[in-house]
Amino acid sequence: MKFTTILIITLISITSCGYTVVSQKDFDKYKIENLIISGDKRIAYLLRNKLKSNNKNTSKIINLDLSSNKVKNIKEKNIQNNVNKYEIIITIIVNFEILDSNKSGQFTIQKKGNYNVSGRHGITLSNEKKLINNLTEKISEQIFETLALSINDL
Repeated sequence: MKFTTILIITLISITSCGYTVVSQKDFDKYKIENLIISGDKRIAYLLRNKLKSNNKNTSKIINLDLSSNKVKNIKEKNIQNNVNKYEIIITIIVNFEILDSNKSGQFTIQKKGNYNVSGRHGITLSNEKKLINNLTEKISEQIFETLALSINDL
């Protein structure tokens, strides 16, 4: 009896909390007009392709200024002092400005990942490129999510 009462009270409090999910559709109302990216050229190219939107019918315009930084560290070495793994840390500082309301803000996103060193140099470079592509994909998704939250807060 006590368990069912607690269960019913918990369900009622959870379902009527007023929580609403912020969707990606909220960001579709905005258009990125100016996109300035400084830092690593490969990361800048990938982020530019992901962030440029084609919403031409929107009236709300955002200016983005991204500063990227890539750090490559040795993660692991073997007994012969040869490198087995590298770690890449990508840090993006995002400055945004909403032109209609003259509001602006800044946030930082950091992602890191590891890749293995192969016996062939070409495979090692391929592993590094795949990791950078995956990290920039995750960063671009997080930029959209954080911008949607920031815009809704403003």
